[in-house]
Amino acid sequence: MSTTTLVAKDVDPLPFDVKLLSDSEKKELIAADAVSITSDTTLGAASLSFTRARSLIINTRGSPLLRLPMPLSELEIPIYKPDNSIAYLSTRAKRSSGNCILTDAEGKEVVSTTYFFGPGKDPILHLLDDTHSDNEVKSISRWTSHSQKFVLPDGRTFQWDYKREVGFGAKGKKKTALVLTVGEKRIAALIRNSETRSPGSKSCSAGHGGELVLSEEVDGKDGLSEEIVVATCLLMLKKEVDRRRVVQFMFIASVVSS
Repeated sequence: MSTTTLVAKDVDPLPFDVKLLSDSEKKELIAADAVSITSDTTLGAASLSFTRARSLIINTRGSPLLRLPMPLSELEIPIYKPDNSIAYLSTRAKRSSGNCILTDAEGKEVVSTTYFFGPGKDPILHLLDDTHSDNEVKSISRWTSHSQKFVLPDGRTFQWDYKREVGFGAKGKKKTALVLTVGEKRIAALIRNSETRSPGSKSCSAGHGGELVLSEEVDGKDGLSEEIVVATCLLMLKKEVDRRRVVQFMFIASVVSS
């Protein structure tokens, strides 16, 4: 069976044609995908630039480097408290969809995510509560970018980004962490290393989980809600997986055409 036939039969297609990507988009996607390979941080509390208030464990294996570009089979991603009790559960209805619902420990739906990856549309999150106000949280970054900016209903913005700094690694080495900022202030970070990453994953697994460290600003008077921090962090992991899929499709296409 040829590679072309294998891809057509066994791999869910992307929502856009990889052949239509510009050279600059391809380069940016490859560079963004490489970020997950360098996210093996030894980041500790002293390097966070904020006071650790609490943490959660996101348990998802992510996507290996060498595999067919298929969506992840996990339909549920559990988020645990340090005592291993459930804090949240993110659920997708089907493997081919990135849309998901985040429920809390009591099973109450708290955030829904309508997910798009590719040119033209950005993901949208909705805060699910008992009011009828505008609870839409928009994402407004380039689809190829590894950073993501979000706009709350009240106009405030926050951003997830990959920060590569001395202090995130051992012995003065630079390492990368996924960090959440509001303005210039860091309020959360996803720490992924041999001690915190999800079982079955590796440092090169795109979208793998880890320890989500939260500052006292999360759920504070003027801060972000914990639910939004968790939901947008999961969205960043989903984007890692889909960037990896695009790069894998690009590799297969180059092999087929050579």
